[in-house]
Amino acid sequence: MDRKLRFFMSFAKMIRPGWRATALFYLLFIPVRFMAPRKKVAQKNIELVFPDKTDAEKKKMLDGSYRSMIWTGIEMLSWQRDPSLVDKWIVEIEGREHMDQAFALDRGVIVVSAHCGNWEHAATWLGRNCKGVVVVRHSDDPFQRELIDTLRRNGGLRTLGKDEPMTRAVGILRKNELIGLAADQHGGGDGIMVPFFGHETSTFQGAAVFAWISGAPILPYQCIRIEPFRFKLVISPPIKWEKGKDREATLRSLTAKVNLELEKIIRRAPEQYLWQHKRFKELFSG
Repeated sequence: MDRKLRFFMSFAKMIRPGWRATALFYLLFIPVRFMAPRKKVAQKNIELVFPDKTDAEKKKMLDGSYRSMIWTGIEMLSWQRDPSLVDKWIVEIEGREHMDQAFALDRGVIVVSAHCGNWEHAATWLGRNCKGVVVVRHSDDPFQRELIDTLRRNGGLRTLGKDEPMTRAVGILRKNELIGLAADQHGGGDGIMVPFFGHETSTFQGAAVFAWISGAPILPYQCIRIEPFRFKLVISPPIKWEKGKDREATLRSLTAKVNLELEKIIRRAPEQYLWQHKRFKELFSG
């Protein structure tokens, strides 16, 4: 561990709920609110998803999104000194039986989620309580990658790079372990066009492909922030689907169903969603 990383980890272990976390929040929130990174992207996304909301409601969502983003980072720093806080800060779990029943099938479990609430806390809770990995996109910056990997690893989370061979993920499922996917981002050239909030847009079909190959159930999953350092987990019933003879048609249909579940996740806490990502790139000019 190099000097810069050691310094940052020492700083992280000083952060805890109370005045320190609150002071850090405002230290970060004030400039973020002023600079409003990717504000126009977020505003267009909100308009596309919630065209009938009032201007005041849309503004509240945007403001809440920046707040949630900052708290997600602070909360992640705050459990570096004591990773057991990841479990202690979960005050309610809805649908835990769905996870238990899914593992009982002995086919592995595919969890799909979105960048809503504290997605890092959601992933780390899975790492601590369910054997398996979460698929992530590693940063291109070496320091950022090592830092984020260290923060995640300290909490007990195992990760798998999204560019790793698919056979590794399938092998994990065949050991009756879990694969976690944040499936709400734009699929680019690797995705397929299916509806998301009523708009045709490129969507990753990884969850559908893994389910087709392994037969593993797909569970929608969410970590909602009740207030800073207090969360509710929502584990929904497995997505219903049938393995038809036409592979491509089945994958398309299942991916669309995954999107419908992601829509439900976002609707539960729209002010905690990461609106700053160009999810609907096809509808953006330039």
